Amino acid sequence: MKVAVVGIGKMGLLHAGIMNALDGVKLGAISDTSKLLLGFVKSLKDLVVYEDYIKMLDREKPEAAVLATPVFLHVPMAMECAKRNISFLVEKPLSVTSADADQLVGEVQQRDLTTMVGYMMRYVETFARAQEIIASGVLGRLITFNATIYVSQLFQRGKGWRYNKKESGGGVVIGQATHLIDLLKWYFGQIESVSAHTKNWYSQEVEDFAHVHFEFAGGLSGWFDSSWSIRNHRLLEVTINVHAENGNLTVTDDLVKLFLDKRVDGHPQGWTNFSKPDLFQGVAIDLGGPQYTRQDADFIAAVKNRRKVASDVKNAYEVQKIVDAIYLSASKHGEPVRL
Repeated sequence: MKVAVVGIGKMGLLHAGIMNALDGVKLGAISDTSKLLLGFVKSLKDLVVYEDYIKMLDREKPEAAVLATPVFLHVPMAMECAKRNISFLVEKPLSVTSADADQLVGEVQQRDLTTMVGYMMRYVETFARAQEIIASGVLGRLITFNATIYVSQLFQRGKGWRYNKKESGGGVVIGQATHLIDLLKWYFGQIESVSAHTKNWYSQEVEDFAHVHFEFAGGLSGWFDSSWSIRNHRLLEVTINVHAENGNLTVTDDLVKLFLDKRVDGHPQGWTNFSKPDLFQGVAIDLGGPQYTRQDADFIAAVKNRRKVASDVKNAYEVQKIVDAIYLSASKHGEPVRL
């Protein structure tokens, strides 16, 4: 399968390296507007480089494309792929606002394309195992949850498109916490309303801190706290705690801890712990973490077999609507907003 990559920043290079290593995949072309970056890859054998991604799509006719560009370019580039019936994997988030992606969602559905949006935490062993536990029903009725997503990224005014609200859509919520929103939606289902508070501290246009309360269909409620300005978190760290009828569940990037009041469906009473090494399954190549390889391999397999994936454009569009509601609530000092 011939694959092309648009955008060769950090994520574009990561996806290009993985695609180049997967069996049955040929990394055929790369596009970027930076002549400096293109200069680094021009020496690679059998790889064609372009400054114009539309010319690349027309001339190379890839079966699939990876779009790893700034957020405000996602929808127009994905539309160009869709018009040519090219399946695509686009980095998260899908768009600046959900309204920006209305036409894209319709185009993808009409053409029945395989798509994926880069919510790669679904492919982390611990978060995947936690989803299996929740879906199994062993916890009984879910009562409440709390979650955090922190990283030490920003402690002075940031530069570039990420801190320009018109180009990024916002700050830590859309740029980072959408990973957690996607997990919560995957775990717990439909969100009925949100109530949010945000704070700009280091950034002028976008939020650096966010606290959001959620109400889910079925009665579950809970909150998350997110910031890219928390000290002593060198890597992005996620923690989710669930309190339920039969016990508790805690999941982090490295560990799953299940506590049950009594034995349920083969799960023993008391504590059961799963560490990331215990859950690990090998991958063909590890660049940046095995979850990226699993994600890319799943996308390629879905394109080959003409099937859909759960983390597709439609799912990301729903995540985007939640983000819109969060920003609307925050603008009204936490007034609840229904979805």
